[in-house]
Amino acid sequence: MLRAIGLLLLLAAAGIGLDARPATAAPERLLPWQQWVEKPVEETAKPLAAVFDLPWASTGGKEGVLSRSQENGPWGGPYFRFQVKIDYSNGQGWPAFEVQPRPNLDFSGYGLIRYWIRCETKLEREQALRFILWTDGAGRINERIPGVRPGRWIQVTHSLAAVPRLDRVERLHFFLSENEYDDGDEMTFEIGGFQLLETRRELEDLAAGQAAMALWVGERGDSSERIVIRPAGTRTLPALLVLGTGPGVSLRPSDTLRLKLYEVFSKKTTWHTLRLGRSVPAGRVTRLRRTLTTGPLPPGYYLVTLDVRRAGKSLLDGRVGADDLYVRKQGESMTYTVLSLRTGMVLWLRDLLHGDIMGWCRAALPHTYDPLNRRTYAEFLRLYADCTWKHTEGNEAGDTGLALAAEAFRKSGDLQRARFAEWLLDDSIRHMITKMQAPSGGTIMMTNELEQAGIGRGGGVMGFGSYDSNQIGEWMRALTYAIIHYSRIPDRRAHARALSAACRKSADYLVAHSLQESDGIPHVLRHLTLNEQRDGSVQQVTYYQEGRQCDVYLGRALAGLSYYAYARQLLGEPVPPHWFTVMDNTVRWCDRKMKSDGWFDWQCEDIVEGGCHTFLGNIYVGEGIFGVYLANRLAGREASADYAAEVARKAYRYVTDHCTVKGVLFRDQSAATEFWVGPYVYWLFTEYLDTVGPEPVLAEWLRWLDRTWSVEREWRDFLDRPRDETGYVGRAAANGMLSVALLGYLGIKQMEEVGKPLHWRVQPEQ
Repeated sequence: MLRAIGLLLLLAAAGIGLDARPATAAPERLLPWQQWVEKPVEETAKPLAAVFDLPWASTGGKEGVLSRSQENGPWGGPYFRFQVKIDYSNGQGWPAFEVQPRPNLDFSGYGLIRYWIRCETKLEREQALRFILWTDGAGRINERIPGVRPGRWIQVTHSLAAVPRLDRVERLHFFLSENEYDDGDEMTFEIGGFQLLETRRELEDLAAGQAAMALWVGERGDSSERIVIRPAGTRTLPALLVLGTGPGVSLRPSDTLRLKLYEVFSKKTTWHTLRLGRSVPAGRVTRLRRTLTTGPLPPGYYLVTLDVRRAGKSLLDGRVGADDLYVRKQGESMTYTVLSLRTGMVLWLRDLLHGDIMGWCRAALPHTYDPLNRRTYAEFLRLYADCTWKHTEGNEAGDTGLALAAEAFRKSGDLQRARFAEWLLDDSIRHMITKMQAPSGGTIMMTNELEQAGIGRGGGVMGFGSYDSNQIGEWMRALTYAIIHYSRIPDRRAHARALSAACRKSADYLVAHSLQESDGIPHVLRHLTLNEQRDGSVQQVTYYQEGRQCDVYLGRALAGLSYYAYARQLLGEPVPPHWFTVMDNTVRWCDRKMKSDGWFDWQCEDIVEGGCHTFLGNIYVGEGIFGVYLANRLAGREASADYAAEVARKAYRYVTDHCTVKGVLFRDQSAATEFWVGPYVYWLFTEYLDTVGPEPVLAEWLRWLDRTWSVEREWRDFLDRPRDETGYVGRAAANGMLSVALLGYLGIKQMEEVGKPLHWRVQPEQ
């Protein structure tokens, strides 16, 4: 059984630094194996029988039918029965039911809401239902309901601890994520027995017989998460060991510390052993400073783990200490250092069980648990991963970063690190093709096998049959950078052609189902939801966001097609002539739609999604139109190429010159330098300058970004890995597929520094 412990002030110790903290007070900062939990106080449970009598209603159209049971559930009362049959042709929204009580409900003084739920279905997997709660005009809880599997009642709780204005509960809502189901799927959800409970906060710690370690290498100890960088040939490494022992477990001076050094790029492992050297009492948290002997370390990026063993067996049972370390080559530039270690850090983002890169994780390792140990992977994910989904938007950004990093390493003569980046890229794309692409060529936008297995979070796996033209384009654009990269490497061109074959299926699907006549222009590629019908037809649904018809993501669909049309030509593969008609007509329509200053998605104003559509819409459409330029130029279609280049320039110059959000220029917004949008713009402007020609404003934008990150801020956003973003650029405190985009900036900068800048061929071969 878990127990609560605390920490005292440090006690100074001579020689080997040793501090022991008895279990008498709560810690200021939790150790990796500790967590606060809100325990329900059962005697305070308040039944919400009156809530059941409020006017609940189905709100998602004909797919869902809400009724009340005649029989009682395990708590002794009736329940809601919500019968659902997925129907992709239903235009009234996804299945949901809710109540909006007037007057509002008052949940003040309670820390949890609890209810019973059961699902009856033939689908043998966890069901994708969400619970949503609003107070005082805003959504406060929107959580997937965990553990809902066919045939059994379970109790589910949601914490109210962080919810403001509990005296004004104005909406309770159950929502089915239809994108995780196939057309025609049927299920019945039964929900009732609502209760409110007070809570008692307890600290969960090590149980009797358990021990754990947290490890920080370098002189910094646990004062920061800044990456430790050492020179080549380093033989010793200062380290802070924080050892936790449960009741009945003490460590002896004769116990062995087993040090494992895993070099990420070479995949080589070295081992060292030394004595613990001090007693560690039971029931304590002990801080121990040691100097670890490593032998001369070759340059590279290292995972450092430390175990405590006795008689050949681990005393930590997987709760080993873990940290990372970078060893620089002699004379290595800072650009190369940052490119290398940030490429190495992508390994921790890789889903160890299923492949591909996770969506949103912490910037630094959690200091306990080996991230490459499958046995303790669930515990590692609990500490490290905030969102374990794989998403086409992230693939588009992160796979581009990996491709540009690989190119930079090759141009720098470092094949080992290039092949490591390519291995990550190939692993991501393999997952995309095998898990996200349907035989028809349609692609889903998200998978999350880890959540399905009960050890991830952030959203489940989507079902096939309903697609989004924007996300098909994102999926394709991720593949195109790999195709472009491998097309230049003689022994990888066959691989590039295999990727092209997969991409061709999605391109054909996109062109077959995503075109509309728009303002008198035929065959315009649009952002549409594409619902496959039982008769084989595909229903088009215009995209809306926050109640507005929205074109912000149209450029993503166009970029997928246009960049792929360019990449095909690099492989000597012909582009279907009607694709050029689609691309050119879409450019014409986009140009006509833009305001005089270039603003594209103006109908969303600076309101939708916080105003980000102002700049994102133009970045995306500029990218898509620039891809049309690339495809036309390489095909020798000069007039169409020149026109596309000018419209792309117009889109980009709106971003640099005119874009404002809430009256503030985009350049003065934090989004301009954050670790997704910033690198994304960096490679787009670099490609434009390389292939179209000089454009001083774009060139100055690149200099400004580079100067901001590497000179004025001295790389600290890349190296510090802060616990929060205060004083840092956006996404500096996190790591995930979107922020892997920063490798694109680093790769381009490295290529320039070695005199081999990024260059894409746009002249037809003679």
